[in-house]
Amino acid sequence: MTSLNNHSNTDNNELSIGELNAKWDALENDPEFKAKPFWERISAIGNVVPQSEWRKHLPTDFARNFEHYMYGAPREDEEK
Repeated sequence: MTSLNNHSNTDNNELSIGELNAKWDALENDPEFKAKPFWERISAIGNVVPQSEWRKHLPTDFARNFEHYMYGAPREDEEK
């Protein structure tokens, strides 16, 4: 299986959409990937995206304000 979870190079360099698509295509067409259980496939998909992108696009207070992001409830810091 192609190693897609090496973030040492991807954290410092931005990947283009084309590069991400190529990584996704390689993963999607890998027979070993398709044979894995669902939770391992989700983990592998998450590893395709560089850590810098996760940090850029996910809220840092997600666990604390889960209800806000999922259901639109007031944010914990807005209630005070």
